Amino acid sequence: MLKNDTVRLLVFFKDFDGIVITPTDVKLTIYNTDQTIKEEITEGIIKLSQGKYHYDYIATESFIYEFSGLFNSLPVLARELCTVKFN
Repeated sequence: MLKNDTVRLLVFFKDFDGIVITPTDVKLTIYNTDQTIKEEITEGIIKLSQGKYHYDYIATESFIYEFSGLFNSLPVLARELCTVKFN
């Protein structure tokens, strides 16, 4: 992706057996590449279907994103590194 592109951050929550789960209290955390928190997002996260969520984000630099929530009172999360290239 290029600097200032809008990217769709997507998560599909599943348990260890591959069964789709729908957590509560879904949150998106954006980290700098040095793993410091840049932004925490709780509003505007779109639920597409059971266990599947997305958020549109403007990427100004490389970042790590983490979707998290609670399922059966236990934390669940998914993380990914996104690298931004400058044109």
